[in-house]
Amino acid sequence: MLTTKARMLFNHLFSLQLFIIWALGTYGSWLTNATEMLFPIFLGFFLWVLLIFIGYKTQKATSHSRFYWFGLLQLIVCWTIFPLFKSIRYGLYQWSFDDILYNLDKFLWFGKSLPEWAISLQSGWLSEFLSFCYFSFYFLIIGSALFFFFSRNNTLAKNYFFGLMLMYFWGFIGYFSIPAAGPYSAFPSDFNYPVYPGAMTLFLTDLVDKGITGMDVFPSLHTGITLYIVGFFYFSGYRKIAYCLSPILIGLILATVYLHYHYGIDVVVGTLLALLVLYITCKNNKVEYGTHL
Repeated sequence: MLTTKARMLFNHLFSLQLFIIWALGTYGSWLTNATEMLFPIFLGFFLWVLLIFIGYKTQKATSHSRFYWFGLLQLIVCWTIFPLFKSIRYGLYQWSFDDILYNLDKFLWFGKSLPEWAISLQSGWLSEFLSFCYFSFYFLIIGSALFFFFSRNNTLAKNYFFGLMLMYFWGFIGYFSIPAAGPYSAFPSDFNYPVYPGAMTLFLTDLVDKGITGMDVFPSLHTGITLYIVGFFYFSGYRKIAYCLSPILIGLILATVYLHYHYGIDVVVGTLLALLVLYITCKNNKVEYGTHL
């Protein structure tokens, strides 16, 4: 079982990490004169201060109080501050690990990177479907967060948000340590992009181009967080929901390399991270399987 002190320590570390992202992102925005970052800078700081205040109140609350919604605020702060990674990458970082990841991927997958192997699978209908799966990632997070937020199981909701924030915490450490832009951006001569001129694929391409940070590849949080969410539903007893989400899970993981956004090694590490977090969180769920749906 995770102790209250362990959760509190993690919340402190995660809040510190978010502040570091905000501070470095603010400085990087100033260096690059990135005025478009003013909104996440000011809103992010306000929400971060609110997070600290709520966290302080949560610590003083009794164990029976329904303060698990603190995790929902953590998620909102996380998403608000995330765009500042772009200012960190282009304002402060002068290096990239794309070459290393690309060559390591070739070594692991028998002479070709996993995105290169996926080229042989390209087709119009598959590109549109996988683009839809990749795009659904954001709705999967929002939907599952609201589902557990409004659930009647306090322990289950706390464990869900704790695990989700663990995924972001270790994912952000990976972004800082091994910044990379991804195959389509770093090696345009090797990968055609977009892979297909369909409506959904082009819509996703435009969305990614606006939100790309240049350092959010390793590990693949699209893979890790999706696997974590579906796995959490399954091991918490919501197995019908997990089964329904499984096609999206498979399509989204395939999409990460098919659409040339990630290297195979990113997917592998994202998967291992999700399995570790699932082990940590789901053993704390005092819920009998199969009793919900």
